Parts: sequence; structure tokens; C-alpha cells
Amino acid sequence: LLQQAKVMVPKARALTHFLAFASSRSSMAASMAAMSASASGAAMDGEWDEAAGVWRGNRAVDAGVEVPDPLVIFGYGSLCWRPEPSFGEGASYPCRVSGWGRFFAQRSTDHRGTPKSPGLVATMLSDAQLEAIGLREAGVPPSSTIGMGYEIATESAEGVLADLDFREKGGYTREVVLVQPLAGGEPVKALLYSATPDNPNFDKTMLDPDAAATVIASAVGPSGSNAEYLSNLTDWLRSLEIEEPSLFDLEERVKATQRE
Repeated sequence: LLQQAKVMVPKARALTHFLAFASSRSSMAASMAAMSASASGAAMDGEWDEAAGVWRGNRAVDAGVEVPDPLVIFGYGSLCWRPEPSFGEGASYPCRVSGWGRFFAQRSTDHRGTPKSPGLVATMLSDAQLEAIGLREAGVPPSSTIGMGYEIATESAEGVLADLDFREKGGYTREVVLVQPLAGGEPVKALLYSATPDNPNFDKTMLDPDAAATVIASAVGPSGSNAEYLSNLTDWLRSLEIEEPSLFDLEERVKATQRE
């Protein structure tokens, strides 16, 4: 028995050392995974920084969508007239997305306003989202929105995504849609950033055009005045001879508010 005990002690010690080593490796792997997720770009958890009015980590939410390959970006706000420098020299073209509408309902604390005085910028909402919040009846013809499609070179895709994830940190989430180039051809998959109705900066009351005009008329942020943002968008639509009556009406209301 004494001899058996002498044999078992080293084995027990070896098992203890092995378990401690495995636990250490497991903890290290978990830490490395967390670090990798933190540095990978868009945030996965969607935690909100109330004071700054942006997603924690200063990144848009990933939402687990599969990024199109090759990468095409669909822009519907300031990207229509001012693409990111990182987009490079790839093809760009006006295009249409069906089943989604453009709305000025997203408070901006980091571009066209500040945390103390938020501005108001565009978001894209799907018809399903509109139905869910009572702003659309089921069965009516699908919404349709014109924006710009940008084809991104493979070697630039990672940098472009990093730039856009940071740019859209104020409540936006990655989505994938089908866009139809206005010049014709096959529809293509594109990535857009949508401020969904459940993000903290979404303000349903701003769908009242008078309320929206009051905010837009005076708000200013790091990227410039809110009124300029709207007028640049309507000017871009006019340059394509595209009618979007709700935006043109909002523009007139803003001008009227500024004259008061």
C-alpha cells in the first residue's frame, strides 16, 4: 500500500499541474478572443455611451451580416455627394434600393450636432421596420430610395469598413441590401448603414416635418451645419432629376424657420 501511495502522489501532482495549465490556456484564449473582437471593427454588442451619444468603442454595430464580396457601399446621405477618400477610384453610380425608405429621424451628436444640442440626419428604414412601429400599412407598394453605389477594391475593403464603422458610430448598424443601378444591369449586393428604430438616437417625433425643420434650421456639429447637410442632399437629387417630395418639403420648412 505504501508503495502504491508513493506512485499515486506524483500522478496526482501531474494531474493538478495539467489542470492548472489547461485553465491558464483557456483564460488566455478567452482574453485573446476578446481583444480580437474589440479590434475587429464594428461592435457586436451594441452597448451605448449615453454621454457621447454613440456606440461604445466608437464603432457601428456589426449585427453579424455577411459583408458583400466584392464590397459595394450604398450611400444615401452625405456619401451621395462626398464619398470617403478611402473609397479610391472604383466605379460609382446612382442606384435604387427597394423596400427601404429615407427618413430624417436620427439624432446626430457627432456630425451635424453635439451631445448638448443634437442635430438630425438621414437613416434608412425597411418597410418591415416601418410596419413594426406603425408608420406603414402592410400590402402597400414597396418603398424606394435613390442613393450612390461605390465599388471598393479588395485591397481597400478592410480600411473602408474601418472608416465607415467609425463614421457611423452614432447609432448605426450594418445591413445588406440589393441595389439596382439606374443605368441598368444586374442588381448587386451592397452594404448600407442603417440607424434602426431601436437605437437610442432614433427619434420618432422627428418624423413630424415641422419638428424636424426646427432642429435642422439651427443645429451645427463638427461636420458643419444641419441645414447644409439637407440642402446638399436635395441638390444632389435635383442634379439627377430625382423627385423626393418629402425632402424638398422639409427643405422649404427649414428655410421658412430660418427666416422667422
